[in-house]
Amino acid sequence: MDRLESLRVFCQVVELNSFSRAAEQLELSNASITNHIASLERHFGVRLLNRTTRKLSLTDDGHRCYQRAQRLLGDMIELEDTLQGSRATPQGVLRIDVPTVISRIYLAPALSRFTARYPDLTLRVNVSDRMVDMVEGRGDVWMRIGELKDSSMVARRVYQTKNICCAAPDFLRRHGIPATPQDLTRFQCLSFIHPSTGQNVPWTFSKGKQQIEWTPQTSISINHAESLIHAASSGAGIVQLLSLSLNPAIRSGLLTPVLTDWSTAGPPVSVLYHHSHQLSAKIRVFVDFVTELFAEIDLAD
Repeated sequence: MDRLESLRVFCQVVELNSFSRAAEQLELSNASITNHIASLERHFGVRLLNRTTRKLSLTDDGHRCYQRAQRLLGDMIELEDTLQGSRATPQGVLRIDVPTVISRIYLAPALSRFTARYPDLTLRVNVSDRMVDMVEGRGDVWMRIGELKDSSMVARRVYQTKNICCAAPDFLRRHGIPATPQDLTRFQCLSFIHPSTGQNVPWTFSKGKQQIEWTPQTSISINHAESLIHAASSGAGIVQLLSLSLNPAIRSGLLTPVLTDWSTAGPPVSVLYHHSHQLSAKIRVFVDFVTELFAEIDLAD
């Protein structure tokens, strides 16, 4: 049995934490996956995985094997890219997992540019706001909003969001423009309801050493950011949301930022992939494309 292929199967089992999910990802039978792992264990003379009906975990030898196998597979991908010229022509299926707001506003409108550059790639994009452990899902590359805790992934930050206050131009003409966060008590404000807690999300402000957190007393609270933006654009009041969601309405003139000198940093946007995939041509070109895409946003801000 091809030991390099067996190592690739082993890494996939570890990263997906499942024999059956690895079989699905690699389009192999469960029996074939089992045979690959058994072949490696016979060859090395050690047990690589602890397996029960409910749990799968690496042994100490398995952990060492996984670390070395990642580097070995990465070197092989780099060698293949160099000799076969696949850096210029990435091929195959690229599975992407992305939050709704990023897909709708940024990624989906740009996919035609990406596929025009790389016509030999087939994209399978999963759009979801269900934040599951990335090893549980099928995918090659993930985009995430927020601070990252999973050290087993390679991550590149591509965008730093901001918390921005905005209102419709007509609303500001009729009611005036707040000069400080304290002025907001005189204005109708719109609140975002946190989907997990059911509570209105506090607004944050920062200027120099001054840090302010304030929760508006409002007659309108909505748990859907896009609906909240539509309400603000219609003149219902001032809203504070992430620049990630607000950028299109600001650029189109539907909303005007206020209190810009009090804006605070929001969560970052990152693109992630497994260590063993870091030199893959299809991963590399997608990560570079996303970095370029969000750099364009920064230039427009």
